[in-house]
Amino acid sequence: MLWTVLLLIALGFPILWGSPFGTSSRFEPGDKVIFSFTKDSCPVGGAFEEFKVTSGSYECVDYKGKRWIRPFDAGLLLYKELNLKDNFSVEFNFLAFKEGCPYVAVNLFSEEALKSAKAKDRYGVLGNSYITMIGTCESLEAGIDTKPKDFNALREYSRKAPAQQVHKVALSVKNGRASLFLNGTKIAMETFRPQKPIRGISLYFYRRYATNAPYADNPALVSDLKIALYTGKKKAPPPLSKTSPPPQRPKTVVPPPRRPESQYTQRTVARTTPEPAGARCIPSTGVGEASVIGGDRASAKAEAYARAKWDAIEKALGVTTSVKTILHNFQLLDEVIKNQVGGFIKDVRILSEENFADMVRIKIKGCVYPTQAEKALSLISSDTMFSVLVVVKNPHSVELDEMNPVTTELVNILNQQGFKVYDFTANPNVDPFVIEKIIAQRRFILLRAYMARVLSGAMVVGKVELVPSTRQGQDIGYGISSPFNVVTARLTYYLLTRDNRGMRIVASGSLSAVGRALNETDAGYKAMEALAKKLGADIMGKIDRYRAMKKKVVTVIVKGVRSTTQNFSIKEKLQRVPWVESVEDIGLGQFRVVYLDNTVYLANAIERIPELKLIRFNATEVEAQLL
Repeated sequence: MLWTVLLLIALGFPILWGSPFGTSSRFEPGDKVIFSFTKDSCPVGGAFEEFKVTSGSYECVDYKGKRWIRPFDAGLLLYKELNLKDNFSVEFNFLAFKEGCPYVAVNLFSEEALKSAKAKDRYGVLGNSYITMIGTCESLEAGIDTKPKDFNALREYSRKAPAQQVHKVALSVKNGRASLFLNGTKIAMETFRPQKPIRGISLYFYRRYATNAPYADNPALVSDLKIALYTGKKKAPPPLSKTSPPPQRPKTVVPPPRRPESQYTQRTVARTTPEPAGARCIPSTGVGEASVIGGDRASAKAEAYARAKWDAIEKALGVTTSVKTILHNFQLLDEVIKNQVGGFIKDVRILSEENFADMVRIKIKGCVYPTQAEKALSLISSDTMFSVLVVVKNPHSVELDEMNPVTTELVNILNQQGFKVYDFTANPNVDPFVIEKIIAQRRFILLRAYMARVLSGAMVVGKVELVPSTRQGQDIGYGISSPFNVVTARLTYYLLTRDNRGMRIVASGSLSAVGRALNETDAGYKAMEALAKKLGADIMGKIDRYRAMKKKVVTVIVKGVRSTTQNFSIKEKLQRVPWVESVEDIGLGQFRVVYLDNTVYLANAIERIPELKLIRFNATEVEAQLL
């Protein structure tokens, strides 16, 4: 082959080493910048004011000589309201690490999506995109359509983009055509004439595979985001001054050696305590407030300081159920953490302290260790235990809909039994495609992170598959056509709990039901309604069997009880505490409680009864004072 090439060169024949079609056209950015993300607009450790947050949290960091948006948690969704009608360009850089295959989806969305963004509806934003550009750990995936679609359905184009490398993406929309570029090479072009104006741009950060590694340490990053309009006005180059000195060769700058232990160059808090083995911290700030009661400013300051620490933890972990609505007794919290967890937020320093006539406000910055923090949250996660997560899969899509008949029926049953059910679908870190894979592969260990983020200790997780078995007009034998659409709903579910050893499958089940209607959608809904009726009796029987295995007797002593009326009132309130099976009156202010979980949850529930103040607790006894 080499001799052939040399012979052709000697004979004067041209050799085409690249593409036989020559070099594709280059990307030309718009000349009027209307939006840009720069170093000046987002300081290290701060946020970019131009972006509004629908879900999640983030900060700006320096890495590989650029300023990046670094998400703290999977499910971060940022957006910017725009009104793009004419020709424009979009540019950005992305970099994705390998662990969990994180990705960032940059979407140009519709008016409907803008309304959803303002309503904090993540799925509504992602479900109405004209153009999507998804930078992953291995590729750039993109799609373009004149009608708004779910961003998962806009993936016509794919090119390799290796992990942990900076890749430049550019989009040019001119004269009814959209052209897409990756690292300077055009990879797609198609007609693009949207029916309505583009009303905004969103950045959605997530990952493809579940992993125990914190998302903040292995995220997808975005930098140099810029949107510009094509106005047709070309800027003339500035004239050269006759007195200007000739250009000098730039001096070679030797970069400083990289610190192998850190991925990012960012502001951190100086460590005064040793870092737990194998743990990495998330720098986070928090603000806490407390009322000054009876002139006791010292106690108010201590409570504000504690609340500021929990605010920092919420921001670092992306907890969707506010801990401040669960934790009222910080003395109890400190006792739990000191005895069972140890430190999880360290190197805390007070950034500011404001003293008002009736309030104290404190702002702190600290180092949050995710593993210890999630353990602490799970320990005080309470007297209310359940999360319900049902994924519905039909021939066209996979949905996470809390309003389907199966979920609604199950939530009603649990509420009737005294349990509080957490809204799992409000969690921005829940992806229905991931949950479907977890259920199919029985990889329940991966659900621990989800359970920690919604502060639940038990979960019902299931998948409903809707299978059309007969269509209207179909021949069903003997020359008879079916007058209805028939759909079969098949449910597979698991009842999971979390204990000291990890995830435990308490029970599982498989049910099916049939629905008939004039159209396929109604038939599927009726099938799920029939399925829900079967599910109620099935799952409550399994929960009752689980309760029988968890029984423990706890003596509850309430000081200050003076009458049988007060005794009956307290007994009634104790009976309404979830996981309490029975309450026996053994004396004035003394009760024998059959409880089905850790005593710390019972103590936390008693503290939340308005008439009682918790004094102490241990594994077999809880003592409180009647107020």
